[in-house]
Amino acid sequence: MLKGKHKNYQNLYTYMVKPSHPQLHQLEDEDFIGFWEEDGMGILFFHCQKEQLIDNLSKKYEFKIYDKQVIPYREWNENRFPKPIKVGKLTIAPVWVEGNWDLVFDPSVVFGEGQHPTTAMMLELGWELYTKFEKPEKVLDIGCGSGILTLFWAKLGANVTAIDLNPLCVKVTQHNLELNGLRNQAELKQGDILNLLPIEADLVLGNLYRLLLLKLFENEHFWKAKYYLLSGFSLDMEKELLEKISTLPLKILIRRTSQNWVCWLVKKLS
Repeated sequence: MLKGKHKNYQNLYTYMVKPSHPQLHQLEDEDFIGFWEEDGMGILFFHCQKEQLIDNLSKKYEFKIYDKQVIPYREWNENRFPKPIKVGKLTIAPVWVEGNWDLVFDPSVVFGEGQHPTTAMMLELGWELYTKFEKPEKVLDIGCGSGILTLFWAKLGANVTAIDLNPLCVKVTQHNLELNGLRNQAELKQGDILNLLPIEADLVLGNLYRLLLLKLFENEHFWKAKYYLLSGFSLDMEKELLEKISTLPLKILIRRTSQNWVCWLVKKLS
């Protein structure tokens, strides 16, 4: 995340390490962006080269360095450089872009800069739900990433429970809530959603990969809300997901596609 003298991102200096260590999430260095941890290994992100620090950390926490890279930030997240977006009456912008915005966010190095087709459709259909169907009071955001969906619903007045398996995503979401004075409208949880259900909500947000959606669809505790916004799957994957829910009392109110991706607004009928 951005802090201290750093007001935007230029290059990402990455160090892949193994084994991971929980203390790597807590580095206080001003040039530290974040630590992505997954499957026992992790990637440390910095704004500049940090060879001496990495060498010291490797000795302290007994990890090995498997890869080093310098990546221009404009090439990160499939070249989707964050920029201001408009959803309904709300404007959302990266924190480094000057202007009078309704929401600002620091995307850091996690998913959720607002321009991927799945995120864009989740925001668009969320606005349609809010303006045409119902204004949910409690929202569950599964896989919160940078927190852009959590910010959106908190700004609309909902109380949000935001969950992610990755600690960095939870940390970035918390930071972005604080940037907008919305921290009190969200509860943050780090962990596996399959172990955290049931969670009370009027609306569930799930911009997730196919296998996790399939597991959730089989879980009776997942189907406790009135509305669901679901995406993260392609046209080729849609048939399998439709078959999985075909016997459930659900109605797809809106189906939208963009660049081979699909998004559903689903209502539970009973």
